[in-house]
Amino acid sequence: MKRKALYFLSTIFIVAAFIQCDSVTDSGPNRPPVTGPGTPPGDNNNSNELELISPKDQATGQSTQLELSWRKAAGIDQYHIQLAGSESFDGETDTLIVDEVVNGNSIEVEELSAETTYHWRVSPVASDNSDDRQWAPTFSFTTGESGSSPIIADLLAPEDGVEVEEEILKFIWNEITGIDTYRYQLSFTPEFSDPIKDSLVTTNEIEVEGLDNTYLYYWRVSPVPNEGTGAWSEIRSIGAGDGSALPGGPGGPDGGDGGEPGDGGAPVIPVSLVSPADLADNQPLSFAFEWTVLPGVDLYQIQVASDQQFTDLTADEVVDTPQFDIDGLDAGQIYFWRVRADGFADEGWSEIRQFETETAAPAPPVVNSEFVQVQNSKFVLNGETFRFAGTNAYYLPNYEKLDSRVVDRAFNAFEEAGVSVVRMWAFYDGYDCGYSRNDPNENVIQTAPGEYSESALQDLDRVIAKGKERGIRFILPFINYWDELGGICQYNTWAGASRPSTNMEFFMNNEQTQKWFKDYINMLLNRVNTVTGIAYKDEPAIFAWQIMNEGRNRGGDPRDMRDWYQEIAQYIKSIDSNHLLTTGEDGFDEGTPSEYSRGEYSNTYVLRAQEGTSYVMNVAIPEIDYGNAHWYAGDFGFDHGVTDNQLRAQRAWIKDHADIAASHGKPFVLDEYGQPGWGDSSVLRNYEDLWAFAEEIKLDGSLIWQLTADGTKCYEFGGNICYPGGRNDVNLYNGFIQHIQNLKNLGD
Repeated sequence: MKRKALYFLSTIFIVAAFIQCDSVTDSGPNRPPVTGPGTPPGDNNNSNELELISPKDQATGQSTQLELSWRKAAGIDQYHIQLAGSESFDGETDTLIVDEVVNGNSIEVEELSAETTYHWRVSPVASDNSDDRQWAPTFSFTTGESGSSPIIADLLAPEDGVEVEEEILKFIWNEITGIDTYRYQLSFTPEFSDPIKDSLVTTNEIEVEGLDNTYLYYWRVSPVPNEGTGAWSEIRSIGAGDGSALPGGPGGPDGGDGGEPGDGGAPVIPVSLVSPADLADNQPLSFAFEWTVLPGVDLYQIQVASDQQFTDLTADEVVDTPQFDIDGLDAGQIYFWRVRADGFADEGWSEIRQFETETAAPAPPVVNSEFVQVQNSKFVLNGETFRFAGTNAYYLPNYEKLDSRVVDRAFNAFEEAGVSVVRMWAFYDGYDCGYSRNDPNENVIQTAPGEYSESALQDLDRVIAKGKERGIRFILPFINYWDELGGICQYNTWAGASRPSTNMEFFMNNEQTQKWFKDYINMLLNRVNTVTGIAYKDEPAIFAWQIMNEGRNRGGDPRDMRDWYQEIAQYIKSIDSNHLLTTGEDGFDEGTPSEYSRGEYSNTYVLRAQEGTSYVMNVAIPEIDYGNAHWYAGDFGFDHGVTDNQLRAQRAWIKDHADIAASHGKPFVLDEYGQPGWGDSSVLRNYEDLWAFAEEIKLDGSLIWQLTADGTKCYEFGGNICYPGGRNDVNLYNGFIQHIQNLKNLGD
């Protein structure tokens, strides 16, 4: 927007903590679980199947007092174990030495007979305690002579009590002749009742990543021999903590003893829910829940219910990704949902969120040809070249609340003039910056981070529906660089920035502002218009999205701005593949690039503006579908009066930006332009020159700042065309509507 007191626009923080898992590292799609060198396949507990560990099958020379251990199955806490003298396990012909249900994944067995063969098996105990046992394959072992000594590993590094300093820490013990497998455990407690890592490795070392020196860890190793009995080594500790930093850890406020998750032994770190937002409404009957990844967690339990006590469950599932697809929800129904790391007790649940499903039947699928597309550097609609001259009307959603008659008169004027594209704001953020700071009646959409006014959004719905009825398409930015209507100032204020206004550096690099901004984008793209019944991402009446109005990063490296544009563009495209996308920038550049016809500019400020943004770089971003720029000659360093120098620069500015976009196979839109003046001859001279040149070069599109239908906004900026109300600028209006038709009727 023109600078005239009118300027208007996760990364998810994840709590780094460790809970019950086999790997203490992030096991997301781009970062595999850490394993030790030579780790056997499946060592990291990614399997849902129970597996016997020690003693090995057919191991000999075992002690008459030993530990039977197995790997847990996903989501199972109790196990039925049987030990017998034969494989029948029938309890009649063969006495069952052990036949009991235990918590955990091991059991101590004493007073076995020497030089005797035993058989053992384990089965998960289902949550319904049914008798249908799914036994793991049976193992056997043979004891040695009475009094035989167990095999014990000597721990070598790290030393006991050292602090964690390296990003990747290597644990080493002595290599024992004849031993090809070792069991390594890492725990928050010396009892190892719920280890955070429990691995089988085939060498005498393992590397672990992601340890935090503020915590206290314990580790130990046991050989798993084919012959003889392996026993646990000494226990060593590492880290500078004393356990008090962890909920319920040794010495902690709970006085925990390292028991089951959630009972004071292991830290209970809740999952952070992402989508849908709390109290979201108009949710589709089929969609995906999303939440943050917890480091090292492979499985999550999600519950969806129609009551807050979760007694009437719609879904109760364990999944291996931070996402769950649901379908078949009831229309107009309120639901509640929560998530936890699988296996945690009730203290491990996330917050409870509520949402309401849509009441209207889903709209019919939209045909792609109904959307404006790009082909051969041109806009195309229904297979034909689409050129347009339209207007900005940023204020329409706000006036749908303040005085909807203003909106109706504006659309009447637009339709009469033949306007087919309107650019307006699809945002209004907070009460700390811009107009809303002084006027509580302003139609704010985002009232607080992630909190959206449904009434304000319904005003936006109605404006889009009204325009659609008249054949108008909308270009919609998501946020303002300037303070008006909140802008980045509001996001920065929410995040506690000391200099919130136009502080792009803070906005781009702050995790909270970026999360809130992406949340807003996600909300709007997925919103279902309450009038048309069509999701915004599926609405053909939307011509394109813009990332930010007049974004820049003064004094910064333009590559930073380009990279941020690309990150946001990729996020938008991941949700909405139907619509075109552009930056919303002024079109400034850095270093006077050779792509511009520099000799045509009496002042090259706009080509070397030091605004931290480069049109040449930005338009080359693959996810950006077309180029855009603004033109205000006086503010851009050219003559305020209409002179030959000004008009020559004006023509060069338009053609250079169009040519640069075309070199990347993209169209170009001059989506703001204006010449100060109150409907006088100088304004007409400037606009007539611009319109004629646009027609000469077959410009893809332009949007004046701005055509108004009455006194509303007529005097807000001197370059406006006011018709039929306000000043009744007949000559300007007639020239404009002729230009609209001329540009629309140009051939390829």
